[in-house]
Amino acid sequence: MSQPLPAASSRPSQVPAQHGSWLAAQGKLPLAFMGLALAWLAAGAILLLLRPGLLALPHTHPHVVALTHAWLLGFFLTVACGAAYQLAPVALGTTLSSERKGWWHFGMHAIGVPGMVASFWFWNLEQVGHFGLLVAIGAGVYVRNIWVTVRQAGRPGLISTSLRVSAIWLVITLLIGLTLAANRFWYFIPLDPVVLLRAHAHAGIAGFFVTLLQGVTFQLVPMFTLGDVHDWKLPTRGFWMTQIALIGLLPALLLRAAWVETAMGVLLLSGLACSAYALRRVLGTRKKRALDPGVQAFFLGIAVLFVAGIVGLALVWPGSTGGSASGGMSAMFYAVIIVIGGMLPCFSGMMGKIVPFLTWMRAYGPRVGRERVPLASALGVRWAERAGLLLQFLAVVPLACGTWTLEASWLVAGASVLAAGTGLFLFNQLCILRHLFMKSQPAKAAVPAGQAGGGRPVIENTAHGA
Repeated sequence: MSQPLPAASSRPSQVPAQHGSWLAAQGKLPLAFMGLALAWLAAGAILLLLRPGLLALPHTHPHVVALTHAWLLGFFLTVACGAAYQLAPVALGTTLSSERKGWWHFGMHAIGVPGMVASFWFWNLEQVGHFGLLVAIGAGVYVRNIWVTVRQAGRPGLISTSLRVSAIWLVITLLIGLTLAANRFWYFIPLDPVVLLRAHAHAGIAGFFVTLLQGVTFQLVPMFTLGDVHDWKLPTRGFWMTQIALIGLLPALLLRAAWVETAMGVLLLSGLACSAYALRRVLGTRKKRALDPGVQAFFLGIAVLFVAGIVGLALVWPGSTGGSASGGMSAMFYAVIIVIGGMLPCFSGMMGKIVPFLTWMRAYGPRVGRERVPLASALGVRWAERAGLLLQFLAVVPLACGTWTLEASWLVAGASVLAAGTGLFLFNQLCILRHLFMKSQPAKAAVPAGQAGGGRPVIENTAHGA
């Protein structure tokens, strides 16, 4: 069974007893992270639209490194941290250890990431180190906050484990990244920078992002589909198989041990397959038969991430000719499949559910029971959300063709489709967020006064429009 939410009487003493006040206090920090992430999503899409030819360059080119960090640190990491700040307390039935420290993290992240991206663009490694250290300190604050929150909840399980382990991978990723930047400056480790870069990338994408997804997916999907996890053994087994594979994969990448890379790649894919099968079982239990656009995008992204794992396996297979060179089965082709085809639908889909939920809680939660309020699913523009997510997902096809063939027309087409999809997605998100500044919102679908009651389960039902 899914982990039950705490009864009202077991809520931490810090939670105000006044229902409306408690609702109004929710989500400010996660929403700030989501807003920052939207700005980075726009910046990343515009940069790619202006310079689509970047995807035809080797992945070690300074401008490609800058573009990569704009997407991974600017958009994906910002969304992930904001989601974790909201999901950890909700999933574990507690409060965030320190919201004040979360704001410190937000400030350091907001300053450090643009500084890193600009420094990469102009290849100023000294400034990369300075801004990278600021981002790392902020991430350290995040890691401590999440670990203390999980510890004070005292609820072991896959979700709490994934939150903790992903935080460790974030620290490892940043340490490798700082070491890589310092080594390019002083060259104190006699290693090819490319192998350090690959270890850094896999620690971040597979270590942090995939680890987080393998846990929180089993909180989010049951919540938004009204499903249930009857058996935690299979997703837990898949999670630990992936972790063992990652622990073996990183040194194998550093040592260029092709057979070990291949073995660890197979184990990693097996772990992901276990998690995917467990997720399919959860879907089979859902009471909400029609899936929202955000949930559909999330599942498409999960499927493509598995395909990306197969591409990665082909790259490290003994005798493979793929690598850093542009064109064909290359690191850039692999990166486009992962980032645009896999991670973008996952994280955009997640935002498509979390942002309306948080906006609804802050804007309308205190009014429940006193007046008619709209459903969270009615806050945005549904056609724009659906079209935006679809275009974002479809953009992977021309972009992947462009990185394979190195033909500019494919890259221009892919960047244009991605920009159009991102524009529609941002339009929908801004329509949702404007409710934070509206005094009242007439809506076709609404929660009638006096029928919403109180307590968190009602809020969740309202959030996904059930």
